[in-house]
Amino acid sequence: MRVSDDSNRMDKDKGEAVQKQRFEAVDKLSLACGLGLAAVALAHPVVANRSYVAIAAGVVLLAAGLWAAIREKSVVTLPAMAGWLSLLWLLALYASATLQSSWQWRSLLPPSLSVGLLWLGGRLGRSHNPSTLVHCIVAAALVCACHGLLQHLGADPLMRLDAFPQRVVGPFLNPNHLGSFLALALPLAMATFIPRSQAASRTLPATLITGAAIVAIYSGLLLAGSRGAIWAAAAGCIVVVIAFALALRRQQQRPRWIPYLLLLLSLGAVTRLLQERPIMEGPAGEVSVGQRLQALPNMTGKAAENDLTVVHRRVLWKAAWEIFLRNPILGVGPGNYPLVAVKTLETMSEDRRVVLLASLHRLEVSTYAHNEWLHSLAETGLVGTLPWSVLAIFWLLADLHRIGRETSETPIGCAGACGAVLVHGLVSYPLYLPATMGSFWMLLGIYIWYVRNNQCEST
Repeated sequence: MRVSDDSNRMDKDKGEAVQKQRFEAVDKLSLACGLGLAAVALAHPVVANRSYVAIAAGVVLLAAGLWAAIREKSVVTLPAMAGWLSLLWLLALYASATLQSSWQWRSLLPPSLSVGLLWLGGRLGRSHNPSTLVHCIVAAALVCACHGLLQHLGADPLMRLDAFPQRVVGPFLNPNHLGSFLALALPLAMATFIPRSQAASRTLPATLITGAAIVAIYSGLLLAGSRGAIWAAAAGCIVVVIAFALALRRQQQRPRWIPYLLLLLSLGAVTRLLQERPIMEGPAGEVSVGQRLQALPNMTGKAAENDLTVVHRRVLWKAAWEIFLRNPILGVGPGNYPLVAVKTLETMSEDRRVVLLASLHRLEVSTYAHNEWLHSLAETGLVGTLPWSVLAIFWLLADLHRIGRETSETPIGCAGACGAVLVHGLVSYPLYLPATMGSFWMLLGIYIWYVRNNQCEST
């Protein structure tokens, strides 16, 4: 009997040692993925091509994750439904490319890598410390925001290669790309700040550092001047705040209002300090931060009819919708939207918005339709759009109410960040931006793993 007990104890100790080694390996993978995403976000065009860095980092990290999974004999990390949807998405994508002879790797690579990154995020969710990835993303966003501030002050130490000399772009080539990444990172930082502000006084240094990061990222978002990104960041932060409020209510905890009040005062002071600062050139002259904020409602209603940026977006959206109606099943093929959109606009020559933009020489057709769903419908049809849409939205909506049961920074932050990207996808193309796209799919994989395993525990 005693021999049997000793044997059971040895087996238990051995199992615990193996489990500990497994978690340590996933922790290292989480750090590697975080550093990889940070490298993609900070890849300045003077130093390296961001797309090449993203491809290299993605391949290396996926290979490392796959090798670890094979050694553990545990490849499956996400629900079967997520796996089948991912497979269907890829099949639809390549079927559309085959039928339309549209093998444009620039358009095929992002969704192809996205499926692998989603799976990799599921593996990271198994770690005891997936927040390592979150902290790396927030740190990268902080560096980008500080770089943007240096550009605004005329103290950028690096050469600029972008086509927006009067705008803040950080290490990116477009202010909207900077805004997109900061919009994803702000809810993550907020989800890190709230639980620390509720903890004991020993977490005060971490709380102050996180609060300062939130203020800096928010400042960079204002200076970037991307209205869609500002709306997206607000939506993601609202998700985070509501989730934590519900968690505190369920636990019958009283919030510590002083940290939140200080944060709000800091954000208000920054807004006040920057509101007179010019950040771009408009049709009527310089546009300040305050004027850009006042123009946020112009994205809808009658005011949108006089906003040339919004008018241009609506023309692109209508062209994408017309393309989809003519090719509803598999679309016109990945990467073919701009070519087909030019021909579609010729049939819209009597549209008053087209006439207006043409008279002002603002009728250029961009590579993307500035709406993720319309762009996907135009290029890959219903068969290529429904799988990734369900993949991105189903788990966020189906189990969003559950993440408020515990004060868990990782799943709540992932939900807020993913929600911010989806909101920005209504007016832009964040899922084609390497830094935002990579972060989104990894965070979504982590979130789905938490939902699947009902492990909304504090990290």
